[in-house]
Amino acid sequence: MVSLDKDILALEKEVIAHRRWLHSHPEIGFEVYKTRDYILEQLNKYGFDEVSLLAGTGIKAVMRGKVGARTLAFRADMDALAIEEKTGLEFASKRKGFMHACGHDGHMAILLGFAQWLSQNKDNIDDNIVLVFQPDEEREGGALPMIKEGLLDAPKVDAIFGLHVLPDIPQGKIGVKAGPLMAQTCEVDIELMGKSAHCAIPHKGVDTIVAAAHFINALQSIISRTIDSSQEAVFSIGRIYGGDTRNILAERVTLECTVRTFSDELYQIIKGKVLDLLEGMEKSHGVKSSYNEGVYYPPVINHEEWTQKLINILPKEQYMEAKPLMIAEDFSYYQREVPGVFMFLGCYNEAKGYIHPLHNNRFNFDEEILLYGIQLYKNIITRI
Repeated sequence: MVSLDKDILALEKEVIAHRRWLHSHPEIGFEVYKTRDYILEQLNKYGFDEVSLLAGTGIKAVMRGKVGARTLAFRADMDALAIEEKTGLEFASKRKGFMHACGHDGHMAILLGFAQWLSQNKDNIDDNIVLVFQPDEEREGGALPMIKEGLLDAPKVDAIFGLHVLPDIPQGKIGVKAGPLMAQTCEVDIELMGKSAHCAIPHKGVDTIVAAAHFINALQSIISRTIDSSQEAVFSIGRIYGGDTRNILAERVTLECTVRTFSDELYQIIKGKVLDLLEGMEKSHGVKSSYNEGVYYPPVINHEEWTQKLINILPKEQYMEAKPLMIAEDFSYYQREVPGVFMFLGCYNEAKGYIHPLHNNRFNFDEEILLYGIQLYKNIITRI
């Protein structure tokens, strides 16, 4: 495996301590108050020029370099998941029903370790460095509120980097590619409204469940028959509910859906097809309908030039060309504003039992990978 610099190895004890404290104190959404306070306490030790709060619990830490220097930003997400942990770790979650099952504890520990390294090498760093600790990646998205409050300004960010631990690739590998890396996602609620009636006189009503069944079947042809097969897309219905009792025709049916593609343009095409289908359902079944968009993340699209620069500095044995994934990330909002590169840090290690997927109640990783993350960030500012 790739060697680590001595100054990075020297951070191991502190970084593992960060990870374990954060892992045992999971919080969700924007309600990451203890997490925020812990990070602020650590940053105050490292002599950053500016530390400010954005979006309530988000943190922006700035270390200024030479006048006129470029500004590079590095982002970690802070929130956990509403999952009951079953890892059996000594430092397992102290909050019943909550767990860092997506590796965000590792992301924060890497950025805190990087912050410590920066403080130890401040006099030798020309760049302005911005560290971003972002809440609520898992739900509605904390990136956009932080951007709106000036995260990428003063100093103006020239490029932003982020990573995610990933058990789909071997431990220590860095998976990255230019262009589309992660999918656009939109949560969509579709409502069909008919007219209730007693089941004995169905002709007096409009059966919304029957209409919903026809809609679901017709929906399957949108992806398979109207979208170019070379363009990956998913339209999934995860939940459906309607009606009040067994002997009354349902007046209303709700379908909770997720749409994922690798481009906003393709999403709009799919949305248009669904709206056409709903209009047809109104005519053929007599139901009214609504298409309601909820949480929306754009696709993660890595900047071509900066991604190539990154690939050029990765050791050959560590670099792995990533495959685009249908999972989503609100890191994409940063990339809409400035050049950005998102990477995967491999954590699959069958020999040590690190085999469980993200969002699994047994997910864990070898803490050695934290040092690989810090080494990667060090190399970005010293070698690109």
